[in-house]
Amino acid sequence: MAWRMGFVGAGVMAEVMIAGLLDEGVVRPERILASNRRASRSAELRDRYGIRTTADNREVVANSDLVVLSVKPQNLAGVLAELRGAVPSEVLVLSIVAGASMRALREGLAHDRVARCMPNLPCRIRQGVSVWTAPADLAEADETRVRTLLGVMGEEIRVQDEGHVDRATAVNGTGPAIVAHFVKALLEAATYIGESRTVARETVLATVIGTAEMIRRAGRDGVHVAQLIDEVTSPGGTTSRALQVLKQGRFDAVLTDAVDAAHQRTLELGARLEEALREP
Repeated sequence: MAWRMGFVGAGVMAEVMIAGLLDEGVVRPERILASNRRASRSAELRDRYGIRTTADNREVVANSDLVVLSVKPQNLAGVLAELRGAVPSEVLVLSIVAGASMRALREGLAHDRVARCMPNLPCRIRQGVSVWTAPADLAEADETRVRTLLGVMGEEIRVQDEGHVDRATAVNGTGPAIVAHFVKALLEAATYIGESRTVARETVLATVIGTAEMIRRAGRDGVHVAQLIDEVTSPGGTTSRALQVLKQGRFDAVLTDAVDAAHQRTLELGARLEEALREP
């Protein structure tokens, strides 16, 4: 595709996108421009991928068709101020910054063509999911570019309600850490009852991956996850005993509280950004 890709901020997720675009042959290296204030990081990306780099964020937006904002939330207000009025009208800006609303992006950039996205950690191995939103009148060419970009990292889901992106930040964005914590706890439980670390690792990971895929396939056939739980839970059996302990420990409630806390933190980050943009 003969379009130009820009990255303002060149952290882990930006690199994942760059690698995917190049591996899939979507964009040639010379048509990718990434900005980073650390010269060592810029040199690393140039050497590894052959892309162009700069320390000037305004140079990126002036030479791209699609720009990804991938800076840290605490740095976003300053970056928006730096880029304000500098983004060409035909450029789409896609933010992957947690909590940054499209309204804040539009006001901060003085630019209307913006979109939001929340990718997650498994995007590193191209098994991720990215939830994104954009105005209803998004140009077809822009939508194709966004879907292509996100598609090199796994699945992509466009939503109309921007609130879903904030909720996705708490679910699919935070979810990998929660799942990893669960896996860690299950590994520790396996070794507690005497299973070797080697066997525990293999069985736990196979169980988690296999169960997730089984739930996915069953869902396509209209089978609810609760039905799968019932199928493996015999009255008075081992699974029944284990689930009873989880209920006593308020497992479901604690998990809900954790996801809700992540969601509230996302909203706080957004409110803090809008407050920073209002400051003189």
